[in-house]
Amino acid sequence: MSEGFDDLGRFARPAQQVVNVLAAGPRVPLAIQREVGARCGADLGPGTLFGVIARLERRGLVEVVASTATPRAYRLTALGAETRQALRAALTRPTRSPASAATRSPAR
Repeated sequence: MSEGFDDLGRFARPAQQVVNVLAAGPRVPLAIQREVGARCGADLGPGTLFGVIARLERRGLVEVVASTATPRAYRLTALGAETRQALRAALTRPTRSPASAATRSPAR
């Protein structure tokens, strides 16, 4: 598994948004769409939303909640929650500041 969703191309950012929304619990697609809009100001169209969900399902990161209700609800799998935590940890990992890199003398 690659770290993050970079290999998803244009679906990388929406995939992160959907995973973050589903971390709060199962949601139907319309609720996912609205919550992403409220949190991020991003307008996920149905094609993008269902494309993202399909890609996340193929990776085993989300699954359909077993129910006879329609529309289907989706939730994170254990692997999806683990991937989300890894992404959060990577974002909070300290990096070298440009100032400390500039003060170091170049190797010759």
